[in-house]
This record gives sequence, C-alpha cells and structure tokens, in this order.
Amino acid sequence: MCQSGAMTVPETPRRLLPLSGPFDLARTVAPAWWARGRWPNVDARRGAFVWVGWEASQVAWRSVRQIDDQRLEIIGSRSTDLDVHWASAVLGASTAMPVFDDPIMAALARKHAGLRPWSAGSLFEGVVSSIVGQSISVAAAATTERRLCQRFNKGLHLDGREFWPPPRPEQLASSSAVFVRESGVTTKRAEALVAVATLFASESGAAAFAVDPFAAVERLVSISGIGPWTVQSALLWGIAASDAHPTRDVALLRAVRVHYPDVADFKDLDRLAARWQPHRGWAARLLWLDLLGHEGAVATSSA
Repeated sequence: MCQSGAMTVPETPRRLLPLSGPFDLARTVAPAWWARGRWPNVDARRGAFVWVGWEASQVAWRSVRQIDDQRLEIIGSRSTDLDVHWASAVLGASTAMPVFDDPIMAALARKHAGLRPWSAGSLFEGVVSSIVGQSISVAAAATTERRLCQRFNKGLHLDGREFWPPPRPEQLASSSAVFVRESGVTTKRAEALVAVATLFASESGAAAFAVDPFAAVERLVSISGIGPWTVQSALLWGIAASDAHPTRDVALLRAVRVHYPDVADFKDLDRLAARWQPHRGWAARLLWLDLLGHEGAVATSSA
C-alpha cells in the first residue's frame, strides 16, 4: 500500500479569482506557514499558498498568489469553474469576519482584517489531522501527518518541493492499525484513525455527514481515543466551524494569556471563551495568529 515516486505536474494557465474584500492571503493561510514546509499537502511560502487534495475523487492541486485585497491569481489542475467553490471551502473566501463585543477581540479583528477561516474543507481530513496532532507540537504533527500521507499516495512536485494528498476514507479503512502505526502515531491513535475512516467510508456515515457534518460529533466521541479537543479541532480545521472551541489547547491558553493575563488555567479559558460565542473558533484563530504571526510578519513566538 505504501506509495513511492512522485509526479511532476505540467504548466497550467493562470486565472484571476475576484473576491469580496478585504482579503489577506498571508493571514488566512498562516496555519500552513507555522509548520515551515512540513505539512504534507499545503504550504505557504514566498507569497504563495500551495494546496494538494481531492476533488470529485481525483487528486487536484492549486497554487495561489494575492494580486490585491480583492483578487487572487490561481494556477492549478482543475477548471476555473471549480475555483470559486474551492476558495470558499478551503480559504473561507465567502465568509466575513464577525463583530465582537469583547473590546480585546474587536481590536484583534481590526488588526487582522482580511483574515478568513482557512480549513481542509473536509471534516474527515480535519479529524485525521486532529488525531495525529493530539498532545504534540505543530511541527511534530505536520511531520507525522506527512509520513502518514506518504504511505497511501504518490507525491507531486510543486513549487520546488514534494506534496502528498491525504488518504481517502476507504484507503485508511482498508488498512490495518499496524500499517498506520508505522507512520509514527501511537497504537491507540492508529486504531482511532482506522475506526474513523471506517465510519466515514460507510455508506450511511458518508451520506449523513455530507448533509450535516455536526451529526458526526456524537459518533466520533464514541471512538476510543477521541475526546472534546479532537472533535472541536476537527470542526475548526476541517470545516471552519465558527464556534468550535478546542478546549484544553495549550497554544490557545498561551495566546490568550498575552491579552488576558488574569486567565490562569483551562477553566478560566473556557469561561472567557463563553463570552465569544457564537464565534469562539474565530477568536481562537485571531489569538493564534497574533501569537504565531504569518509570512512576512514578525511573530511574538514560534510554533
């Protein structure tokens, strides 16, 4: 099942995608930049965002640059008519920054105007990333996820490096925990990954979650090794759920303390986050972005 070799993609025409401004690509895709080139299927560097994934059961790729605050330049393997849907699902291009009553969050929203909710555009991919990333750093999570992707699909040479699309539910479901374990995850997480993939690969699961992604939550938490942080992180990074709150997230607590020094622990964080509802996911993004920075900016810390 392990894949070897890589494909070199051909040149494709450039096209422009108009957006409702303001839009800031660097801030939006900052989470891809935080791993400094370690993520398997996304990267943000030299002013470009590169993405490799699945569209209509086919591997697809795009390289995106910002022309101004209302236009993107895209090259990629798919047709122009799919760019709008992709930009909405992955870059959150059709979603506007909410208005916060909290004066600190309102100030951060003004400071980072143009931020949109970047995500995988897939709840399944969000769950996989969240399981892999449990209790480890961004860099370690990205490296482990890359090893996982390498075991299932061939790579693509793009923008001077190799990218790998994430495994499909049916690919992970048909593998064994032993095979998945060889990517570097623990045995318990390998078992959880196979169980999640089996759930999403099932006809009933795929149909139900496509209609209502939040219907997956109750079934996901019944799987051993999946708790509130994993589910909320999957909703946040998988489908950009606006109110997802990754409770007990160490980096979020660190980011919060910069602006709310009286927050001492996770209980305080949860009480504070209640003030941001129904935009806790947005608040987390703003706080992380302000702490970790984005390409072209000086961060106050590092991932």
